[in-house]
Amino acid sequence: MAKLPQIAILGAGTFVKTQYLPRLAEISDLLIVKAIWSRTEASAKGAVDIARNYFPTVECKWGDAGLDDIIQDSSILGVAVVLAGQAQVDMSLRLLKAGKHVLQEKPAAASTSELEYALSNYKSLSANFSRQRLWAVAENYRFEPAFVERGFILDMGIHFIAGLRMVTAFETFFL
Repeated sequence: MAKLPQIAILGAGTFVKTQYLPRLAEISDLLIVKAIWSRTEASAKGAVDIARNYFPTVECKWGDAGLDDIIQDSSILGVAVVLAGQAQVDMSLRLLKAGKHVLQEKPAAASTSELEYALSNYKSLSANFSRQRLWAVAENYRFEPAFVERGFILDMGIHFIAGLRMVTAFETFFL
């Protein structure tokens, strides 16, 4: 049997405790939460206490040393960044540079200039790795059934219009 991928979570607040950990517990047969990090020991321990119900070997990390441990741990393939908005981009880029896949909570950036900077860095990092590192922003609405269905309807409409243009030779008469 293949070894399960290991991930870390940066952040130990209410959203991690009430949303991330229960959702990850639902797929605990597919991955292992290896570590949870926070700036403070008390905060990290609070989330780890909950996580141990689902992931008994989860490690508690905090501060600069704990963050460095996660960054340098080659067994951790991906990291969920669930921090305050102003810290997320820098942290995500740091993890990507270390070769980790990153799932970053919203917002993607504090401003368009910060987002452009982040995307530019991400694209340049891609050239340095033999395999592309994934950087995704956690936006749950893209999976809502109504939005998924809207995508299918738009796609059908585009193909329908293209078919009509071919049948009616639209380009011949109007372009």
